Amino acid sequence: MNQFAATIKSAYDEYLQELKKAIDGVSQAEAYSQPAPDSNHIAWIVWHMARVEDYWINGVLKGAGQVWNQGWDERFGMDPEDRGAGQTIDQVRAMPQVKISDIVAYFDAVRAETGPVIEALDESSLAREIEHPRFGTITGRWLVGHIIVEESQHTGQVALIRGMIRGFGK
Repeated sequence: MNQFAATIKSAYDEYLQELKKAIDGVSQAEAYSQPAPDSNHIAWIVWHMARVEDYWINGVLKGAGQVWNQGWDERFGMDPEDRGAGQTIDQVRAMPQVKISDIVAYFDAVRAETGPVIEALDESSLAREIEHPRFGTITGRWLVGHIIVEESQHTGQVALIRGMIRGFGK
């Protein structure tokens, strides 16, 4: 694995570790608690994070099928095309009551597929241009950086919501 790929893998591993720390011990009620009427809840954010990584790495960068469509969509009772982007607060509230442990299991299944893709990043995969309906022409380099930024922001949101529910440090 080259140094760039190792750096990216380290960042991906770190945000997933921090996310798991932030949700450790969270009850089902806490996972679906909204700190404000128009706020996302922890379960939705964690699911969305897994979907983001699955969509971008497996679906777009790798160009293969997503883990989500290997039965997770059916297991969760959710739309096979859904990944949370652009959802309304009513759609967030309507998310089925999936156990947070099942959402983490989905994230782990995603990482099992995305990990080798990240490890194999090379200059050609990073320079590759990809047409995307929402972002136009993107590169693999932009994509892996975008995921780090988005997932880091969401990890912070989860930690903040947990702190609002339980108090900080609990």
